[in-house]
Amino acid sequence: MAVVKMKLLSVIGSIDQLDPVLDTCCSSENFHLDQAMSFFKDKPEFIPLNDENPYTLYLNKLNDAVKLARFKVEPVQDSDLLMNWDEIKDYVESTSSKLAGFQDEKFNLTQEIESCTNSMEQFKHFQGFDMKLDEIFKCEFIKVRFGRLPKESYEKLSMYSDNPYMVTFPCASDDKYVWGVYMAPIENIREVDQIFSSLYWERLRIPDAVGTPEEAYNALSEQCGDLSSKLSDIKKQMDDFWAEEQVRCGKVLNYLERHKNNFDLRKYTAKYQHSRIFFLAGWVPEDSQDEFTEKLEKLNGIEYKFEGADEEPSYTPPVRLKNPGIFRPFEFFVKMYGLPNYDEMDPTPFVAITYFILFGIMFADVGQGLCLSLIAWLFMWKMKKMELGKCVALCGFSSAIFGLIFGSVFGFEEALNPFWGWVHQKTGIPLNGGKLINVNDADTVITLIYAAIGIGVVLVLVAMLLNVYTKCKQHKYGDALFSQNGLAGFIFYGATIFGLLGQMFLGIPLLTVPYVVCLIVIPLVVIFFSEPLSELVAGKKEWFPKNIGDFLMQNIFEMIEVLLSYVSNTVSFLRVGAFILVHAGMMTVVFTLAEMIGGVGYWITVVLGNVIIMALEGLLVGIQALRLEFYEMFSRFFTGEGRPFKSASMVAQELKK
Repeated sequence: MAVVKMKLLSVIGSIDQLDPVLDTCCSSENFHLDQAMSFFKDKPEFIPLNDENPYTLYLNKLNDAVKLARFKVEPVQDSDLLMNWDEIKDYVESTSSKLAGFQDEKFNLTQEIESCTNSMEQFKHFQGFDMKLDEIFKCEFIKVRFGRLPKESYEKLSMYSDNPYMVTFPCASDDKYVWGVYMAPIENIREVDQIFSSLYWERLRIPDAVGTPEEAYNALSEQCGDLSSKLSDIKKQMDDFWAEEQVRCGKVLNYLERHKNNFDLRKYTAKYQHSRIFFLAGWVPEDSQDEFTEKLEKLNGIEYKFEGADEEPSYTPPVRLKNPGIFRPFEFFVKMYGLPNYDEMDPTPFVAITYFILFGIMFADVGQGLCLSLIAWLFMWKMKKMELGKCVALCGFSSAIFGLIFGSVFGFEEALNPFWGWVHQKTGIPLNGGKLINVNDADTVITLIYAAIGIGVVLVLVAMLLNVYTKCKQHKYGDALFSQNGLAGFIFYGATIFGLLGQMFLGIPLLTVPYVVCLIVIPLVVIFFSEPLSELVAGKKEWFPKNIGDFLMQNIFEMIEVLLSYVSNTVSFLRVGAFILVHAGMMTVVFTLAEMIGGVGYWITVVLGNVIIMALEGLLVGIQALRLEFYEMFSRFFTGEGRPFKSASMVAQELKK
């Protein structure tokens, strides 16, 4: 339940060993690679590495060839790939060339088959035309036109039967068109073309051929069959080739991908200008140090060192959160606002517990809560893989728990009365209106409002204590002692609330002069002078304000803001009690409408009302609970300025984009 402890790993060695070092470190998900030049800002003798990646060309070439051939490469480990770099380059050239050759042949044959098929489509309509095409096209004194007419236009041809220069040969027909041929002497062809054009003639270009259209069609059909056979042979050769090379090709691609990614990470390393020495630095989780030590010991020509984060205070370690499974979904809410600093407390457990409780109280209904959990788990998490789905599923379960306490099932306020009656018989626990907490009772409403404010006060005080712990951990003792969220703020806020509670509700006269002076006035004065007091504790010589007037004027307005924030933070928790009443009120409206409709409409109204309220109120409660978390609680001890831990493989993927 904390930020994972990190170790700084620095590696120095010959540039020839850089690739093995990167391969060793980056193969683990537990290595965060830092920019090495950040360690040598004031040392010009170190330069970044910006060499051109030699693996990119061959990876892209082989990848493109495989994709063009529409083959799929399954991920294969390359640990047993017994090939050196020259052999890999030769393999890429030969394999990509072979696949490209197959693809070219396949493309050419496909084009020929398509052309042949189109020609056959033209000839099939003129198979009844029993004249040799090659002889017709050689005629010097007549012109021949192939095409089709709409059926209604074909019937009008009889009007031109007395034209001696127009000879027509119908060949085939369907429901709409008649295909055929007409001929005319060269000197009369324009006149005849105009006649047919007026009848909506569509001319078709017939490919050059020998023999009759039927003979040409048969010849093309045979040619198309030969081409299809050749295409099948090519496909078989491709499949056979791929079946033989698939595994090795996958290993080569994996090797190239891995080494390309590692080589891209060279830009994070530094090189000494006057020799072939590299420097690499990164962060490793403390519990992974032995694993990395074992791996690095197998490499020659390098020196490495692990240092604790405290030993290098000038460098900020990345942040990785480590929480139990039940708390882990709520990291989503924390990351919405940023990660904690490395030396800050991880607020996830605090957020998980408090958000779970607050959501359940404000959305208390057994039936609606269980439905919300089921929908969130199945649709948001299992189907959509939304991280929010896990949080909502847990919160729905919390709603069901508090719904049991308030005795509400899909808005039916008396559904659990038999259960609570049985509990009363067994334990003697007092009931109100047949349930443990009756939100419809006026006295209970007042109690709920006070309880909501009480919950808020307790949570704010806990958040202040967590801030004191965090600031002490960061050695910021001034903030821990004197700030409005430090020890002074805790004493002032707690004493004020406790004093008012005792005076107004318990009848205990706590607000005496010594009590007010020691526990309210003095802490408030300390908060007023928190800035100079913090500087004094930090050991600064010039801690006293230079301009007293400006200091007093500025801090007076700041104190007004501080006091108002205490009030607003406390009153803000009224929404917890308000939402309990809102839920009961909205369900009362639903049942009132249902009773007015009656019959089947009663149940339709109840179901639709539950669906609408579950969606609307679930969204509102989720937002309001999150607002309480951030503004009233964990923002008191949380800055959200930490940088995320990114494994080298994640960095490589980002570089690809």
